[in-house]
This record gives sequence, structure tokens and C-alpha cells, in this order.
Amino acid sequence: MTSQPAPSPDAPPRLVTVGTTGSTNTDLRRALTAADGHLDVAAARAWPHLSALRAVAQSAGRGRGDHVWTTPPTGALLVSFVLRPLVPLAHLGWLPLVAGLAVRDVVAARARIWQVGTKWPNDVVVAPRDGSLPDVPGWGGLRKVGGLLTEVVLPSPRLEGAATQRRAPARRDTACAVVVGVGLNVCQDDADLPVPWAASLRTMGLEATVDGLLTDVTRALGQAVGTWEAAGGDLTAPTAGGRQLGARLRQTCTTLGRRVRVQAPGGEVVGTAVDLRPGLVVTDASGQEHVLSAGDVSHVRYPVA
Repeated sequence: MTSQPAPSPDAPPRLVTVGTTGSTNTDLRRALTAADGHLDVAAARAWPHLSALRAVAQSAGRGRGDHVWTTPPTGALLVSFVLRPLVPLAHLGWLPLVAGLAVRDVVAARARIWQVGTKWPNDVVVAPRDGSLPDVPGWGGLRKVGGLLTEVVLPSPRLEGAATQRRAPARRDTACAVVVGVGLNVCQDDADLPVPWAASLRTMGLEATVDGLLTDVTRALGQAVGTWEAAGGDLTAPTAGGRQLGARLRQTCTTLGRRVRVQAPGGEVVGTAVDLRPGLVVTDASGQEHVLSAGDVSHVRYPVA
């Protein structure tokens, strides 16, 4: 394990790199959680806002819903950040989308001949502008180049100044801790990718270094979270910053406007994805609106009986 000082303003304030671990998200969440299940204040001081734990390889990487994030031994950016957002708890649901937009922007800055977007709720996806890739069921011509996993560690209710459902914390040291895991395929070849809907920057014809991407993701994540905080955390509120960030989230979300099938905790929902609140809003064939906070989304090419 190595711990390096930050070499530039765009680097994490603390960066710890390990060769191999099970899951950087699991490691950070355990490090930040006290025996009572709340945030360990003393431990959190060692991991200030935008600190990061990076692994060269993971043996038990996780995605949302306990899905497995599979990568070869090297070639991917595998990093988890600690965020201490200054927003009310009621608005934390926007954070996975804000973080996904930040990672999407980093990829898009390099991939000008590719369309880069997000797939609700936590995937970063790409597609050639000429539509030349064959369809994959559930994904169409999209390919997944990255994914995110967000986990919250709440402070004790006794902590003075901590965030409430409707009030933002006054200081970062009283805010909840959010572990945001980022997995980004960088140097893998086609043979290294585990599923037909996966891609890497290399298979997209792009060359990048994991270290360079870490710097760019840190910068983009800090900027995006700062904009979100300045909007009060609520991207449905009529503030200029909130409207602009909310508009970008919607413009880059490839799921919106599509017919989708969502395997949600409460059952399957089929319909048209029409909005983000931050849950995915799906209107079914009867016109009923469903607001889904979690689920596996398949893009449906043809009507479903």
C-alpha cells in the first residue's frame, strides 16, 4: 500500500493506492463506519472530501444491486472517492447522476468521434456517431465503458450541525460520507472484455493512462459536486445552476425518450422513460407514471406485448 501527497490541485487530497483488494468501495465504507453503523468521525478525518482509494486490481468488484464488476488484472481505473456533500439528505439521490455526468464528461473530452452518454442509473456508455455497431439485446448499439456505485454512511443524529432531510450541513466535517466507486475500462483489448456490451478506451481507438484519467475524474467530480451544492442539491428547483445542471443530466442520459423495461424492486415496469427526478420516470401504456429509484434497465427496440 502506498499513500502519496497530492501532486497538483486536481489530485485527491489523499490518495492511497493498493495492488489488489476485493472492493475499494467495501474497504472505504468499512473504514468510515463505526460499530453503531454511523459515520466514524475520527476515521473520517483521515479521508477528507475527494480523498480516494485506488486499486490496480480488484478480486470482488461490485456494481449496483450486488452485481459483479469484472476487470482483467490491469488496465482499468478502479477508484473510490469519499465525498462530504453540503446538501440536505433529501437530495442525495441526485449524486449518482451528478457523478456519472462527471465521468461521462471526462470520456467525452477524449472521444470526439464517439457519442458518450449515461445509461440510468449508473453506467457510462458510448456509441459511434455513424451507428456502425451491431445491436446487443438490452443495449442496442450502446457499449458500457464505465460504471459507478454510490454508498452512503450517515453521521450520528447526535452530531450537531449534521445534514437533515431538509437542511444542508454547515461544514463538511458534519456531513454524511458518500463513497463513490468508479470503474472505467481503459487499456483492455476486445478479448479482455467480459460481456458483448462492454468497451474500453482502447477498443474505441483512444489511448489514455490510468493516472491521467484519475486526475481528470477528480477534477470533474469536484466541479460537478460544487455546482450541485451551489444549486442547493435540488435539481428540480428553479435556480439557474440547478436548471443548467439538470438540463445536462437529461441531455446526456441515453435512457430518456426510449422504450424501456425496468426490473425494479417492486416488479417489472415497461414503458417510455420521460424524466429524471432523480428517479427514472417511466410512463406505461395506460399513461400511468412510475418513479423508480432503482432497477436494471433494458432498452427495448420494439413494442412489448
